[in-house]
Parts: sequence; structure tokens; C-alpha cells
Amino acid sequence: MISLGGSIGTGLFIGIASPLSTVGPLGTIIAYLMAGSIMLSTMLCLGELSCAFPHAGSFQHYALMFIPNPIWSYTIGWLYWLSWVLSMAADLTAASMIAHQTFPSIPIYLFSLLILIVLTSVHLTSVRAFGESEYWFSTIKVLAIIAFIGVGIYLLHHQYTQTHILPTFKTEKGWFPNGFLAIFVCMTIVTYSFQGVELIGNAAGEAESPQSVLPKIITGVAFRIILFYVLAIAVLALVYPYGTEHNEISPFVWVFNQAGITFASYLMLFVIFCAAISAANSAIYASSRMLWSMAQDNLAPKYFSEVNRRGVPTKGILFIAVIALVSLFSKYIAAEKLYIYLVAGTGQVGCFAWIIIAWCQYRFRKGVNSGKYAKEMIKFKSPLFPWLAVISIIINSIIIVGVWFGESGKFILLSEVILVIIILISYLFYKKNNPIKND
Repeated sequence: MISLGGSIGTGLFIGIASPLSTVGPLGTIIAYLMAGSIMLSTMLCLGELSCAFPHAGSFQHYALMFIPNPIWSYTIGWLYWLSWVLSMAADLTAASMIAHQTFPSIPIYLFSLLILIVLTSVHLTSVRAFGESEYWFSTIKVLAIIAFIGVGIYLLHHQYTQTHILPTFKTEKGWFPNGFLAIFVCMTIVTYSFQGVELIGNAAGEAESPQSVLPKIITGVAFRIILFYVLAIAVLALVYPYGTEHNEISPFVWVFNQAGITFASYLMLFVIFCAAISAANSAIYASSRMLWSMAQDNLAPKYFSEVNRRGVPTKGILFIAVIALVSLFSKYIAAEKLYIYLVAGTGQVGCFAWIIIAWCQYRFRKGVNSGKYAKEMIKFKSPLFPWLAVISIIINSIIIVGVWFGESGKFILLSEVILVIIILISYLFYKKNNPIKND
């Protein structure tokens, strides 16, 4: 449920508008199918690692174990941590945009601050408080998607009975309005929708008997996410005309308005609000555990390795909350533009994280085949070795490069390169006083 909550969020409900307008209905479906396939490959690779080595730090810790130079673990750990903090800021911005529609007299940045305070308080209470809240958020989102699919099918049937014209994914500009390769350009926004599934790896370290429950959870969650996304997007792509301009915050709200179900459109706004808060909720969990894991591995200050009597990394959570105040920039930057910048920035890091997961699984299995690790360590065996890991690495690399050719892509990619350089320089200074050893 944690992974499901972290994945079905604003990337689907709000972010879907960008690929629909860029690559058209068919291109959007292909993009989500591709991203879903890579997500499934990543989940299978992570499942093998998590069952063999349950750890709350998940793949950052695996990078320290299986990749020779600890600089990789240090870099991906801090990048991933920062990506979740920025993702939380994006989701806070999205939730605040919705709240502002209902209460326009209250500025967006004040809503962001209020939501951040509430979520931080929940996480400081206990892990159970996070789990309970996430369960109900996920239930709301799943029911909303099912309801949307039903309404969309009704609209399609109504359109056909009125016009006797079958709905099509083809636009006036052809199947792919901006060319097939444009799909790869928008893949960053699309993959952002699926990122969060790797939270299962983080949760493995805090679960009882992870070897027995993780395989079922991994395959079940992966296929459910793909099913929900593809069905919802297919219906949306058929109902939502290419090039549609509207004032609604999400194409999903537009569909309910077109169906004449005004109250349902308000309910959908509430669902998107819950989805944004849910994703931010998961972001606090993921980033705080990553920071704790890095501190345990001596990749971050030991100050963050401490937990309270309930096992909550309070210092890390408070530090993350302070950084997430970047969401208050909506006072100076248009909230919609701030949201897209934050989403695009985190999407790249997510692809890099998936590359690391596939790389670690490849090295682990190679170690098993060479006799370095016992075969009995494999409690869950991902299929198609080594091709699953290799293809995942290649496609994620293509997605990262593809950003360069999109709108603001050069700025986003160069910003991330600069960020990586800063992290690498910090590593050189950090390791002088903090010796780091691979496991």
C-alpha cells in the first residue's frame, strides 16, 4: 500500500496534461506502457535484492555493497534524497493549487506551509501513523480511478450513440502530432508518475518476514499500477480531444464536467488533493529513511542516524521539512510553472535510481553465478537475466538524454549536471574526515 500510494499521485492526475498535448493520445499510451514496463523491470530487480538483503536504505545501501567505488552510493543517495524533497515540494504545490481554487483569498504558499506542518507532525508521531494515513489515501485514489473509468466509458458510449463515429487515438495531425521520437522527450514527466514503487525496498527493512511477503507485493503492486494507469489513460485519451484548452486543474476534472456531473468534478478535485498529500506523505517517509541509511553507512552526518524511542528519525524529518520550504516559492513563481520544474527535476533522478537498482541486481546475480554469493541467498529470482537489467539501464539512459530536446530540457539537464558535480566535490571533502568502505 505504501508503494501504491507513492506512485498514484499528481503525476497521473495533473502531469498527464503535458504528454497528452505534446505527443497526442496514442503517443501518451505508448509512453506510459514503456514507463510501466521499465517500472516492472525495476521492481523485479529490486525484489531480488530486497529479499536477499532487507534494508531500510534499499538501493543506496545496495550500491555500497555491489558497486566498487562508494562514490556511486554517496551520489545516488544524496540525489535520490534531494529528488524526494523536491517531489514533496511539487506535491505540496499541487495540493495548494487545488485548495486555493476553493479558498482563493488564501495564498498558495500559505496552504503549502500549513500542509507541510501537518504532514511533518504525522511523521514525527510514529511509522504506524504514516501507514494508516497512507492506506486511506490510497483507497480514495483507487476508487476515484475506477469511477473515472466508468464515467469515461459512459461518455464514449454516449458519443457513439449520438454520432455513430467510433472514437480514435488519431488526431488531425496524425497518430503522432510531433513525431514518434517526441515520446522519448516527454518520458521524464511520464516516468515521474511511476516513481515511488521503489519504496517497497525501503519498507522491506521495517517489515516482518520480507522474504515471504515481498514477492507477492512487488508483482501485485506493479501490475495493478500499470492496469490502473493504462486503463485510465486510454479512456482519457479517447474522451479528451487533442489540443483541448481548459481552465480546470486536471483533464480528469474536465471529463467529469463534460459528463455534466458537476458534484463529481468537485469530488475529483478532492481526490487529486488527497493524491498530492499522499505523494508528499510518501516523500517524507522515503527521504527520511534514505537520509538515515546514508548516516548509518557514514555517507551523511551521524547526527541523522539517531531515532527516537518509537524508531522515528526525527532529526532527518525536521531537516527535510525545512528544505521542502522551496514550495513557498509559489509566492514569486507561477505555481503551475513551479510544479512542472520540480516534477521534471525529480524525474531525472528517478531514472538514475532505477539504473542503479538494475546495475546492483546485475552485479549480485553475477556474483551468485561466479560463486561469490551462495545460490541460497536468492529468495526471489527475477527473470530474463541479464537482459532485464541491461534493457532497463539502456532505456533509462535514453530517457535522461531525451530531456535535452524538450521544453526547458537544456536548463533542467544542465542544472542536474551542476548538482551532480557539487555532490561529487562534496564527496571528495567529506571522505577525508569520514572514511567510507564498501560492504
